[in-house]
Parts: sequence; structure tokens; C-alpha cells
Amino acid sequence: MNKKSNWINFIILVVIIVFVTLLSQTFFSRLDFSRGKIYSISKASKQSVKNLDDRMVVKAYFSKSLPGEYADARRFTQDLLDEYQAYSGGKLRYEFVDPKEEDDLKEEAQKYQIQPMTMRVNEQDQLVLREIYMGLAFLYQDKVEAIPFIQNTQGLEYDITKAVKKISAQKMKQIAFYSSDDEEMSMGRGEQVSTYQTVRQIISESYELSDNDLTQPLTSDIDALIVTGVADTLSEDQLYNLDQYIMQGGNVIIIQDRVKADIQSASANVFESNFFDLLASYGIVAKKNLISDAECGQISVRRTQGIFSSNTPVEYPYLPIISNRNKDNPIVKNIDVMQMVFASEIDTSKVINDFTPLFYSSAHSGQTSGPRFDISYNNFMQKDLRAMLTEGKKVLGGMYSGNFTSYFADNDNYPDLIPSTGNARIIFVPSGSFIREDAGGRAPGNQDFVLNSVDYLAGDEGLIEIRSRETEYRPLKPVSNSTRQLIKWLNILLPSLLLILYGIIRWRKEVNRKIRIGDLYE
Repeated sequence: MNKKSNWINFIILVVIIVFVTLLSQTFFSRLDFSRGKIYSISKASKQSVKNLDDRMVVKAYFSKSLPGEYADARRFTQDLLDEYQAYSGGKLRYEFVDPKEEDDLKEEAQKYQIQPMTMRVNEQDQLVLREIYMGLAFLYQDKVEAIPFIQNTQGLEYDITKAVKKISAQKMKQIAFYSSDDEEMSMGRGEQVSTYQTVRQIISESYELSDNDLTQPLTSDIDALIVTGVADTLSEDQLYNLDQYIMQGGNVIIIQDRVKADIQSASANVFESNFFDLLASYGIVAKKNLISDAECGQISVRRTQGIFSSNTPVEYPYLPIISNRNKDNPIVKNIDVMQMVFASEIDTSKVINDFTPLFYSSAHSGQTSGPRFDISYNNFMQKDLRAMLTEGKKVLGGMYSGNFTSYFADNDNYPDLIPSTGNARIIFVPSGSFIREDAGGRAPGNQDFVLNSVDYLAGDEGLIEIRSRETEYRPLKPVSNSTRQLIKWLNILLPSLLLILYGIIRWRKEVNRKIRIGDLYE
């Protein structure tokens, strides 16, 4: 009877396991207790594959034998794709292929813009050159999107979700870009680049980016407008078209100098333009000053001593390093550091609608005002900047929203204008060098800020969440030397003490057991 019961229990157990396995293929879930849930895909990634209208195939071109530093990349990529597939409800399928031995697969990978990387690998105690494939191709309807080479698995979820959203979108979101000083510039060693090349490139990877000179009306299908590098006064038509785009509920990112400074000549002057009159009518005002900060970057100064000369790094407080940000706002809460270059302060006393500060200078800040701007580095040589700059933090970036009244509301020449709006948003950073190629444009934090701002205004906040999960900085908290020594000795002694304690407890239990057995047979 017992034998029969065991068989019945075994059969029931097998049936339960099979049933749970089949059920798990339909209903998938994962518990992730890590900080920031970095071991499971985000809600935005799940939604991107749930919303697919058609079947998507992901072809993962991966070499089977990878060098040591890439050994875990295949497993990590497969785990990610497993989750995307599970949450897609059958709309996404993936497959791994190794093009190494198949010419047809090599041609196919090349057609999808996936090229092999030549690397040195150790085979049988010899360094040999091998072609390595580590790329993904996304096939959807008649469109193809590719991640040519996975250099780093950190940020891979963001790249995959961005590719899925881009290829499955019926129409890419539109971003317009206005600048009157975007031209070719020399970066040394014969390198010629556009003034805003890096920023334009990273935006165009996710959006359809177009130039706009503001001479024609901007349509409401433009999801966001970036205005930077205003070099002169604007025509009345340009002002009107910008104003009416905002009155339509448009979203604008303005990154513009209020004071133009030159680090080479150590000179600066207030930049005057009717563009600032337009902004002032909305309550957007930058003070005519330059902010100095003890938390700052360095410049290289040529110093001569006798017959010798050398370049010496000197802290220059007009290059504020920003880590003080609004941690409640998704645009900036997970950006560790940004680099400002000759920034002015936002005048919060002029605000007439809703205002959200985004980031500040440090508590050890000061300012220099005109008309004569003395910005020479000699003012700060061998000085204690923290003791010298004591004015407190300054607002250097913010977002305006709420009600805006047209700059042309009382102008009889424009009878058909939209007089006001209640749903426009404007992000303002009074530092034109913030995204210039020869200044802050190549700083990762600055790039993240621009991308986050565009995503936020264009309604793609989910991408901010994914990007922030990958870039979040979690340093160890600094401790004193005495605390460090205490932790060191605890690590050395505590395991031994726990082992001794465990041995004593086991010894006492054994003694008590022998006593009980002895009592039974006495």
C-alpha cells in the first residue's frame, strides 16, 4: 500500500511540475530585490514589446568562443532577450547564430550592418587574430535596425529598447534645432567638426532631427525645439514664429549665453538681444553675471621659472562642476556630474508661472558682474576657493511650465495670433557653451541632460528611466582611518570567532547528549 501511495504521489508531483512549466511559458514574472532593479528589464522596456503591432525577429550574431573580457556578454544578452520575448506575448522571437563558418551568414550579417571585430585571443598558449561577432539585428516588417557591436553590456537594455521603439514606430518623433552659430570649427590635429556635432548626433539616433531657422511657422507636429547659439538679434518674424510655437503648447529647450566670455583673453561682456526680451515676457530671466564655484574644473597655465617653463593645472571657478541637482526630477536625478562653462544665474525672482529648479552650483559659489568682468585666473591662484566663495548655491538650470502669455498679445499687426497657453514647457540653461563641441558638448553628463530633456518633453520618459538605471553612480561612503582599521580587523577576526563559537555550541550539545544517554542506561 505504501509503495502504491509513493507512486501516486510521484505521478502527482510530475503533473504539477509539467503544469507549472507550461503555465510559466505563458505567465512570466521575475522578482528582483536589487537596488534600482538592475537585473530585470524596466516597465518601459516591457511596454515597448507589448505594444508591437507585428512580429519582430531579433538575430543575435555571436561568436561561440569569445575572449575572456567578453565571455559573459552572450549569457547576459540572452538573459535580456529572454525577458523581452517573455513580456512580448509571442510578438518577439530571437535566435543566436555564429557566422564564423557560414559565408551566407557572414553576408547576411554584413547586410544588416554587423561587421566582425578583429581581436587577439589566446588559443593553445598562442596569441592569434580572430574575427569576433557580437551584434544584434532587429527585423520588423520591412525595416531593419542594428546594434553593430556590443562593446559593453552596461546600457544594453537602453540600446535594445531604443532600437525596438525606433523600428516599430509608425513615425519618428520630430525634434527641431535652431542655432545661428552652428558651423565648422577646428579641434586641432586637422579635425574639423560642427559646433554641436556630438549633441546633434546622439539626438538623431532616437529622433528625426531637422534644422529650423524660425523664418517659417513651426507646426504642432514638432515634439520639441532646441534653441541655442543665438548670436544676434532675431527678426520679428523669427520671434513671432517662436512665440506662436510656444502658444501652441510647444516644448522648448533653450541653452543660451547671457554673458559671452573668452577664456583666452580673460574677457567677457553682456550679450544683448531681443531674444531675451521675449524670454523676459514669460518670466524667464538670466542675471547678467558669471557664476564662480569652488567645485570647478581646471585650466592649463603656462608658467616660467628661470629658463624652464611648464604647463600647470589651475582650478578655475568659472568652470563649475555640477553635482547638486533636483533629485525629485527625472531629468537630472540620476546624472552624477555635469560640466558648466561660463554660466549665468537664473533670476528666480522674475518667475511668473510654475518653475522647477533642475540643478545648482555648490554652496561655495560666488558671482562676477559687469560691466567690467574680471575673470583672470590670477584672482584665484593659491587661494582657498571654499573660503573665498561663500554666497551659497545658485540656480543654473530650470524648467518653466504653466500659463504663458504671447509676447505679441498687444500687437495689432497680428490679429490671428494665439494669445496664451496653459501647457507649454521650457527648459532653460543660461550657458551656451554647455553643449558646444569645444566646451561641454563632449561631457557625458551634459549629453545625458540634453537627451533626458528631449525624452521628457517628447513624452519618452521611459527611456530616461532605463538610461538612469545604467548610469546611476553608487560610490562607497568615505570612512575615517579608525573605522577602516576596525572593519579590517572585524573581517580578520570575526569569522574565526564565529567558528569557535559554533564549535563550543556543538561541543556543549554533544556533552549534553552523552549525559542524557548515560542517564537512560543507569
